[in-house]
Amino acid sequence: MIETVATVERNQELSPGYRLLVLCFEQEIETRAGQFAMLKPEASFEPLLRRALAVYRQPAPRRLSFLYQVLGRGTQALSQLGPGSKVEALIPLGNTWPVYAEAEAAELAREETHAQPQRDRAIVVSGGIGSASLLMLCEHLASADIDTRVVFGAASAAAAKGCGLEDFAALDLPLTVATDDGSLGERGFVTEPLKRLLHDGNLGSAVIYSCGPWEMMSRVAEIADRFSLRCFASLEAPMGCGFGVCVGCVIAVKTEGPRGYDSYKRVCVDGSIFPADMIEWKVNPMCHQ
Repeated sequence: MIETVATVERNQELSPGYRLLVLCFEQEIETRAGQFAMLKPEASFEPLLRRALAVYRQPAPRRLSFLYQVLGRGTQALSQLGPGSKVEALIPLGNTWPVYAEAEAAELAREETHAQPQRDRAIVVSGGIGSASLLMLCEHLASADIDTRVVFGAASAAAAKGCGLEDFAALDLPLTVATDDGSLGERGFVTEPLKRLLHDGNLGSAVIYSCGPWEMMSRVAEIADRFSLRCFASLEAPMGCGFGVCVGCVIAVKTEGPRGYDSYKRVCVDGSIFPADMIEWKVNPMCHQ
């Protein structure tokens, strides 16, 4: 993790309420899919705290982009920044989607046993601005030749555009779109096409990766459990510091015996990505976004 100041290259509105922020850094920044940054306008006193934003894409070693929805004071302040403005940044923060470590372990096992490589499968479930954490993951899965299906959900066609649908479509992965109002793709929630994929798509060995509203991820976790599939979720929670000191992003996790210190994890340093079956989905109302 480094603390630095970046320069705004672009802060473009993609659709009402959704923006793409491109930052240039003085030094090279190494990030992986799923990691995030804590950002705020330089020398600003209101809001006092930085805002956690997932790294959307890294087009160059010194350039990062962030897709975000303007929801509160932090993102509102960021939305006012123009080219040349300065942003205070803590980066990179959090863990990464486990596909990297699993791919390395699988390759090592194949080398040791001289076994034929197996065709891995993945399902990426994106809800709303949760897409910001998933594009780099999809890019990695595509480049690794992993059989990947994407289920992309948003409130409307306009929201889908703001959440980067065109970037996901450009990856040329099988893509299903669902919108709450039916203005694009299927009408309804992403969980319906997900269940259909699992029933009809011969994807019994797939790993599910999910990011979106809390209720959506909870339901995806239930579906994964029903089909006995591994599932990982990237969580959002109110963060004050981003590196574990303030304990403002604590969530409840499943443990044996009486609840104690080990029954809670900090999203910023223990996550933000967790195995979905580890989370106590019904007892974390503070994480509803």
